[in-house]
Amino acid sequence: MNKMKYILLLFLTLWFSTHHISAQAIRASVQVTMGHLQPRDQQDLADLQQRLTNYINTRQWSDENQDIVLECNLQLLVETVTNRGSEKLYRSQFLISSPSGENFRDQAWEFKYVPGQAMDAFRTLFDPLLDMIDFYIFMVIAGEMDTYQLFGGTPFYDRCLDIANQGMLSEYAMGWKSRQQQVTLITDADHVVLREAKFYYYETLYFVEEEPDPEKARLLAKAVIDRLKQLHTKRPNSPALKRFMDAHYQEICRLFTYDTDRKNIEALPLIDPRHRDTYRDCQPGG
Repeated sequence: MNKMKYILLLFLTLWFSTHHISAQAIRASVQVTMGHLQPRDQQDLADLQQRLTNYINTRQWSDENQDIVLECNLQLLVETVTNRGSEKLYRSQFLISSPSGENFRDQAWEFKYVPGQAMDAFRTLFDPLLDMIDFYIFMVIAGEMDTYQLFGGTPFYDRCLDIANQGMLSEYAMGWKSRQQQVTLITDADHVVLREAKFYYYETLYFVEEEPDPEKARLLAKAVIDRLKQLHTKRPNSPALKRFMDAHYQEICRLFTYDTDRKNIEALPLIDPRHRDTYRDCQPGG
């Protein structure tokens, strides 16, 4: 785990009751792939990668002046272009990922782009390109902030929901209903326990690796497993649960460094049978 995250987790453990944490900045790597387009259409998008990189990395994504910089990778896989009236519409897939596993793939997105068009964070009209970027950046921030503070991502999930609602009402409504449902799923009552588990997950690793405390680590590890079991019981096919397990199955055994039995370990194949071979090698004591 990133050393800075450990420091921040300790800070938050000590000051949780008096400090509000928000993400200040994003450090993003952007890749635009458009090999299926005609040369003329590729030329129209030639500056898109750099301009999106600048848009994301120079924007302050919250009003709080906190020294938290979150990293993420974005890929735009532009596949086709069509004409609608006087504008070109590009059809693309969209992928975004972050170090803590806030990974999303969106396969149905249309946007318009004119070379050199303004990229203003304080625009008043819905923009099918920039609002898509904003939506998933806020999704990543929300998920990441949930790992720093219990439910720290809530204001950012609210922003995502606002954007999705605007998208559904716009003339570029493709995919926005499913994006709205995605936010609703993550924030519904059943998934409260997953958001808690994410926070306790990083707390456990802190008390295993940075400030060893067997008692706290055991209690927190059990809290993680209990909440994952609870969600699996209610929503065994939850995409959010799958995303969490896919991101962490290779390191989750570290939670059980101070366990004295295999109860937590034995729950893992039930929660996440796709990775049962990895969990078979997991032992108390790391």
